[in-house]
Amino acid sequence: MGPVRMLLPLLRATARVTPGVGGALLGSALLHCAAPGWVLLREPSFARRSAWAEEAVAVYRPMTDRAHSAQRHRDVLSRALVVHARVLVLSERLAEASTAADAAEAVPGARLSPALTACAVQTRARALVHGGRAEEALTPARECVELYRGMVPPRRRDRQLGTLAGALHTQALAFAALGRTAEAVAVYQECAALLRAMSVRELARHMRLRPQVLVELTGGLRALGRYEDALALGPEARDEVYGVSARFYPGFVLPLRVRHLTDLAYCHRATGAFAAARTSADEAVAEARGLTDQPERLAEALRCRAVMLTEQEAHDDELSILTELADLYSHLAADRPGAFAGLLADVLDDLAHCHTRSGDRLMAVADTERAVAASRRAPHPEEQLARLLANLSTRQQDTDDVESAVSNAREAVALTRPLVESDRETYRPLIARRLRVLARALGRTGDHMAAVACYEEAESFLRDPSGNPGTDADLALTVSGLSIALARAALAAGRPEEAVAALRSLLALTRRSDAPDIHARCVITFAQACAERPDDIVRAWEQAVGLPYPTFVYRRTDTRGRGASPAAR
Repeated sequence: MGPVRMLLPLLRATARVTPGVGGALLGSALLHCAAPGWVLLREPSFARRSAWAEEAVAVYRPMTDRAHSAQRHRDVLSRALVVHARVLVLSERLAEASTAADAAEAVPGARLSPALTACAVQTRARALVHGGRAEEALTPARECVELYRGMVPPRRRDRQLGTLAGALHTQALAFAALGRTAEAVAVYQECAALLRAMSVRELARHMRLRPQVLVELTGGLRALGRYEDALALGPEARDEVYGVSARFYPGFVLPLRVRHLTDLAYCHRATGAFAAARTSADEAVAEARGLTDQPERLAEALRCRAVMLTEQEAHDDELSILTELADLYSHLAADRPGAFAGLLADVLDDLAHCHTRSGDRLMAVADTERAVAASRRAPHPEEQLARLLANLSTRQQDTDDVESAVSNAREAVALTRPLVESDRETYRPLIARRLRVLARALGRTGDHMAAVACYEEAESFLRDPSGNPGTDADLALTVSGLSIALARAALAAGRPEEAVAALRSLLALTRRSDAPDIHARCVITFAQACAERPDDIVRAWEQAVGLPYPTFVYRRTDTRGRGASPAAR
């Protein structure tokens, strides 16, 4: 390609003098440069290749527009349009690529070879996939695969335009974009097997495709929970992302390397190899820092590293990584809120959790408020926003900002109700939790009857036919919260007998449950009731139960800190 490229100025001058012969020679040279056949040389940029292909189309089009144009001119114009469409896809100019592919098939009287037809179909499919229209891409992707399966080996000049392996990769991309991961993995495996069976000479035309297929296959296996299979594929994929392809196409392969290392880290974590997971995550961050033009890759690696630090309870390091990640996502979300606002919201919520754990409750509230603001900018934020508002309400209760806590909890419940209507079985535990958050906030304001109503509604969502509150953790928490709210409402109204009935119900539930938080709430509630109305509540308890009022209702029965049935004394 180098000598041909150097001849382009001379050929352009020749085409101006003798448009017929000179134009044909120039067009042929331009197509040779736009679709180079010798891939072991460093390829020019896609922008330059696209410009050459576009110039070739401009050279051939006047020849076709003549009244008696030759068949070869129509054929070569179609070829130029196919080459241009393929390079436009690689340049991510998707709308133009689809237009060029359609124009190639619409040239009057043109005869596209099977290889060019398959390339045009594949180009259209890839443009649809990358344009977010994966459902529409499935039909041309399947058609392209079938065309290559039934094709005789193409001529040498057409081999660089596309192969069966490339068509299979396009089909796998369409399945993956639609969330049909199992089908995508099956196609990826067929494509990988095809690449493994190729000779060295054939593989030279797939130096970009082979690492991409192996890395995406590893990610698909991880998504399916097939962690051992993904790890078994790891050495082969690692050889590709650190091998010859990385030296010839560093801008393409290095992001794949980061993705591969993060996938390996998650797979190691899932199989219990935490040291290997931490090593892979650290390596991914180090590699991603070199991709200064792709900050989203660094964000992906930092998020992975934060997960590994959480597993190891390295809280200071986790806080540092999450702070850097939040700053990075803030910059990304400023330009592309649709892609990054939701991710920023999740990271800020994780950061707030770190601050809560360290005791900095005001900072936790501030970060959660930022998370809520970011989530509101994301597309279709209802489920995430409801979760963040509930978290914000809980953290505001910790800082005694109960009025704001009630407002945010109400909005969280309101956002969750339509989700329950669409899928009751999936979302009824969620709305029960949101109702419990609202109930606790209302109780903090002294509106105990409203809190009781929330707990009762939460119980109605959770109650199963067996009606056994001790068998389900969510239900046990709800019923215990209801008993506490009833006791406080009765005490506030000066009805100690009703408060005793609610306390007895709470104590009975605590004895059936193994949840430590229920036990702790039981202790606190009994102590608070006695502190608020010591004479009335003690007298009412002794009259109803015939025993002294409990002074200790929770005991630890083993050294591991697990909850056990309490005993009243």
